[in-house]
Amino acid sequence: MMPEARFRGKIDTLAQQSKYTLIFLTERNGCDFYDIKTMHPVFEKLVAYAHQKGLKIGLQIWKDDRPALLENTDRLIQEGEVLLDQNGQGKYSVTAKGARDMNLLLKSELFKIYAFKKRGDGFYDPSTLKEITPLAKVQSKTDEVNLTIDGGAGLKDYTAYIMTQHFYNSCSNFSDQAKAIITNAFKAYADIPFDGIGLDEYKNLKVPRQPVLETTHKVFRERLYSVGMAKRMKTTTGMDLDQVLFDMRYAPEGRGEIRMNAINKYMSLVRTATLDVEAAMYDLGKEMYGKDTFIGLHSTFHNNLDKDEVWQTGVSWWNIKRDYGHTDEETSTPVQVGIGMSYPKNAMYNMYYNKSLDRIWTKALTDLRYGVRTHYHAANDVQSWGVSIDMPEALKKINKVENCARLLNRFNPPFPNIRLLVVYGMEAIYNWYPNAAQRGLYDINDHLGMEKKSVELWQNGYLNVAVPTDVIEVHRYGWRRQYFSGKPTLNGYTFDAVIFLNPEYSKAITTRFFEEYVNKGGKLLIEGGATHDFDGNDKSAEWKAIAAKAVATSYALDAVAKLGISKNTLIEGVNNEAGSYTFTSVESLRNDTPATFSFTCYGNTFSGSYKGLAAIKVDANGNLLKIAAAGFSSLFRNGKELLKVSKATDIYIAVESRKMAAIIADPTKSIKVISHE
Repeated sequence: MMPEARFRGKIDTLAQQSKYTLIFLTERNGCDFYDIKTMHPVFEKLVAYAHQKGLKIGLQIWKDDRPALLENTDRLIQEGEVLLDQNGQGKYSVTAKGARDMNLLLKSELFKIYAFKKRGDGFYDPSTLKEITPLAKVQSKTDEVNLTIDGGAGLKDYTAYIMTQHFYNSCSNFSDQAKAIITNAFKAYADIPFDGIGLDEYKNLKVPRQPVLETTHKVFRERLYSVGMAKRMKTTTGMDLDQVLFDMRYAPEGRGEIRMNAINKYMSLVRTATLDVEAAMYDLGKEMYGKDTFIGLHSTFHNNLDKDEVWQTGVSWWNIKRDYGHTDEETSTPVQVGIGMSYPKNAMYNMYYNKSLDRIWTKALTDLRYGVRTHYHAANDVQSWGVSIDMPEALKKINKVENCARLLNRFNPPFPNIRLLVVYGMEAIYNWYPNAAQRGLYDINDHLGMEKKSVELWQNGYLNVAVPTDVIEVHRYGWRRQYFSGKPTLNGYTFDAVIFLNPEYSKAITTRFFEEYVNKGGKLLIEGGATHDFDGNDKSAEWKAIAAKAVATSYALDAVAKLGISKNTLIEGVNNEAGSYTFTSVESLRNDTPATFSFTCYGNTFSGSYKGLAAIKVDANGNLLKIAAAGFSSLFRNGKELLKVSKATDIYIAVESRKMAAIIADPTKSIKVISHE
């Protein structure tokens, strides 16, 4: 743990030499934030000293499972099957696997055995189905289950489908204990005036990493289970989770829709696992420190739609309870903007680290263009994941970017005025059935490449906002049948066209949404067909009718052009709203040379010089309303100088009722603003 003299020194450095204003504390080598007796006096002194120096301090706490009550543990269901002999007998052995950290394993035991006559791959004769769990003699070790089945001649040539459960010291996020662990830890520090609290990468039991599976040529076929999860399945769907687990693998002959429904219901439940704990943390933070308290952080983990992330965080990035959207690392910009627009604030945060300082500051600057602020990770980087962002060489670069961020904060634009909405069919990703060829590494469909398509659109000038189908489900579009206007709206952001990627297994509300959309003349491109809904019902006719009114029924850049969406042609800039634009230039900061922005609006062409960032808003008559720019020199309208300063500097100027108010970075108080209006 860092001694007091050292953390005071760090605070002094950050207060004097950086532009950081809010510092989050996170537990690393040698620290234990659950050791309240040790950490409380440390935090008390640290926060008090930081406040004296003008810095705000937030507290981030990791998930803790010491120990999880057995009834609240995460379990992994493993499966296997044996063909019973002529006497209805068989043997089966299994060793626990499927967790990233197998040292967390507590015990293993039999879960359920079903016996039936097979009728093809994944089907059985329903008249033969029996649960035969009591017929097994079981010997269990911590990491192993061995059993023999003696069902008698009546089970001759039956298939025994066997599920075992393996308990891990990981507290199920469906349990009250999981919420209590987190909230009690924060409550223990409630008397310390923290300026924010947060959870970082809050997740379920960790499963094997993708590189490990790929290099060992293995796949993840285990499934999460807990008592709390079973209760939630019952209360939300009326279904028994034990039966759902079986139905996910086998269905009565000719009834594939039962398997579809079971997989959909199970994966939908998995995706909600962390939401209760995230919400409890948010509510507690507001209760302890007030409504304006900053609540973080990101729920992204490995930042993928179609690999391990769904088992870890549920890919619930658009849905966790926050004021600001949060992501981390290299989350794609379409996804970032979609997450940002899904929350009340007109900015979002991306936690970022990299071993390249150049990548850190250039990404942070470019992200500002799209409404993304950077949560720099980390000062005192003891794990050497990246550049320690309190080092002088790092601050020299980052301070310039944060200077631009402060100017943008003062200008306060909305997110970019992006008119193309891309909807990810999440149900299609998380249910590969019945196409076994699409069954991926993590037991989901990893062949659809939805995020790659939205990134390809972006790279080809079609800026787009990427959201999942569940954003429609929770009504964030303000959609209602009786007054739907034909243009989806998300927190005030309106879209002129929609691309729906893979509608298979859509929920009823999603189907109704798109029926209304095309019936009102909405421009739609659909990629992929749909034969069944979320409940396994045949909906091919409904989706054929929707497709008949779409402008295109397969994804391609040429097809996208039919939507009537214009490419973004601004050089290093975006339009934010009517008359409002934001520009960023990496090279101008790198080389300390001015960049030029230019745009045409309401029949007038504006241009100006800046270094790093410029944001400007004009009215329909061509009058300047406000401008924020780093290294600003001059502003032109139709080639004529409209505004200049006697020496390039950082400015914020607002004009109201033809009166100009200017804030200038000028410690000498010698720089003059010259207006030709």
